[in-house]
Amino acid sequence: MIKIPILFTFCGLFTCTVTCAQQTLSLQGVVQQAQQQSPSYYKARSSALNSLYAFRYYVAGRRPQLRLQATNSSSFLGNIESIRQPDGTYAFSRSSYSFTFTSLIAEQVVPFTGGLLSVATNLQRNDVFDPTSGISYLSTPFSVNYSQPMLLYNPYRWDARIQPLLYEESKKQYVEALEKTGLEASGYFFDALMAQQQELILQQNVANTDTLYRISKGRFELGKIAENELLQIELNLLNARNNLEQATLSKEIAYRQLTQFLSLPKGSTVQVALPDTVPSLQIPLDVAQREAQDNRQAVLAFRRQRLQAEQEVAEARGNNSYQLNLSANFGQARQGTSIKNAYGGGNLQQNQLLSVGISIPIIDWGKARNRVRQAKANQELIEVDIQQQERNFEQEIYLQTQQFNIQQKLLQSAAKADTIARQRYEITKQRYYIGKISITDLNLAQQEKDLANQNYINALRSFWTSYYTVRLLTLYDFEKSQKIKYEFAER
Repeated sequence: MIKIPILFTFCGLFTCTVTCAQQTLSLQGVVQQAQQQSPSYYKARSSALNSLYAFRYYVAGRRPQLRLQATNSSSFLGNIESIRQPDGTYAFSRSSYSFTFTSLIAEQVVPFTGGLLSVATNLQRNDVFDPTSGISYLSTPFSVNYSQPMLLYNPYRWDARIQPLLYEESKKQYVEALEKTGLEASGYFFDALMAQQQELILQQNVANTDTLYRISKGRFELGKIAENELLQIELNLLNARNNLEQATLSKEIAYRQLTQFLSLPKGSTVQVALPDTVPSLQIPLDVAQREAQDNRQAVLAFRRQRLQAEQEVAEARGNNSYQLNLSANFGQARQGTSIKNAYGGGNLQQNQLLSVGISIPIIDWGKARNRVRQAKANQELIEVDIQQQERNFEQEIYLQTQQFNIQQKLLQSAAKADTIARQRYEITKQRYYIGKISITDLNLAQQEKDLANQNYINALRSFWTSYYTVRLLTLYDFEKSQKIKYEFAER
């Protein structure tokens, strides 16, 4: 770790004036707190949970399902229906009845074919109350059914390739979302830090200018300076006080935005601590690119988008108006006047049903062919877009890695310039006290001091922004040399 010089020698005095109720927040503390309790964290967690449950729903759908079905159709008070007679005519007849059907079904999707295989046991009871009275049962102890809606396109095979990718994407997306939250938190932190440091600078400027004004009044009375120079110093004092009031307001706004982002209690009083150390490291480009390829959600998204484009082509080819629907059922049944008769004894009757449906287009005016062409054209468009995204992906890794690797030198230069500018200002101020230079030279030295300090804070901000950006783009902790992972507990 490289030590960064303390910005102001009077920071300790400022800290002593802060009440005990204040929280002093470090950069790492703000980032960690944001990744644990900010609204962005809860959004990322909810999204991850949603993806987790969606994947579990998909997995559960491919496992055997057991269902109990029961239906009842009754007319206890009587119902008039039109009934066909043996001679072909129809007559109205009044009847009172109750029909009950119960079925226990176990079914399983066949991923290889896309069909549905089911095994069932059924029991049906018919009660007739009027015009005659009677009870009858029909049992189907065992039946097997297979349904195949289409042979040319199997959505289950495509789901088996795409759904796991979507789930893996969601896990990586959760890590990226928290790293993005860290980057966003650093922005709020440095907004507050810059506002806080600006107020400190202006407080010092007001104190220095007030001292200069009192000294200059004495020198003016002795005739050592002109009235114009005294008025200039008085004007500087007024401007410094006005600027300080505006800076104080800006600091309070920045503090409030930071506490709101961190979901701190209302009325929380905080201040931020200047980061006095930065990690000393250089990031090899090949390592950054390799880790980004292994860890980023975008890489999986590219693969998934290509698969989905292939799926659309396969679906267009499968849904080409050629239809072959197959349904087969095999089982045994028995009738009886009681449940015991319906299930007991032999003489089970075979129940078999085979249904085959075929649809062949004769003239479709190129409808199916153009649907496939459209899907292929869309696939080509998606491929071009993915290739462009891949190039942008690699270019962003390259640029951000190079940007980070030079930030450390820029920060060191800015820190040195800040130190030199403050030393120069102190020397210039002392020379003004003894009348060696004009107020113009002193104002110039003060402006350069303030600008050098702002440049230092901006360089510090650029370093940490670049640091968290590289972490976000690679999902890799280069300080610990390990992949970044975040776990979360279900509700």
